[in-house]
Amino acid sequence: MWRTQPQFALVSIIVTTAVVAGSLIVNSMAAYSFARMKWRGKKVLFLLVIILTIIPFEAVALPLYYMFSGQRDTVVIQAIPFIANAFSIFLFYTFFLDVPGEIEEAARLDGAGPFRTFFQVIVPITKPAFATVAILTFLAQWGSYLWPVLMVSDPTVRPLPLAISIFQNQQPPEWGQVLAFGTMFIVPVLAVFLVFQRWFVASISSSAIKG
Repeated sequence: MWRTQPQFALVSIIVTTAVVAGSLIVNSMAAYSFARMKWRGKKVLFLLVIILTIIPFEAVALPLYYMFSGQRDTVVIQAIPFIANAFSIFLFYTFFLDVPGEIEEAARLDGAGPFRTFFQVIVPITKPAFATVAILTFLAQWGSYLWPVLMVSDPTVRPLPLAISIFQNQQPPEWGQVLAFGTMFIVPVLAVFLVFQRWFVASISSSAIKG
């Protein structure tokens, strides 16, 4: 088992990175369209997003399992269900509402379209929102357990949380390897928080001021 520990960690890193990157792009753009654009059906669809925030993943895990049962034991299937996230959309939405409209108007006067305005104007001034979503998404995905239990049986694509649970059931326990597993699980979490700490603290401070 100890020889495959780096492989388990690599699978978790690949899946989590894909989810975080996809979440930042997909959810931020969706939230921007809700917060700053006018289009038919926006209120109804946003209400659906709000409703989805109160539905736990456990409630939809079984339907998703049957939907994707033919794609089990792949790295891709471990990431797909978690890229679009209603709670992340709502977080981005609340941040984008506070962006002054004059900034976007100035960008449009300079000839910037919606995509250029979003990536070159909105994204740089809402870094705290992206840091917050990145940290929360990373924490949720890095510790994901239920979905891998349902979808992964091949050891070559087994993520770290699932590998730890299987390893703990082996007898007799080898505490040195348990410590190695724990270190691999905790160190990336600390690293991500340290990278995004400045913007995350800024987002908390701005939320407190607004409150």
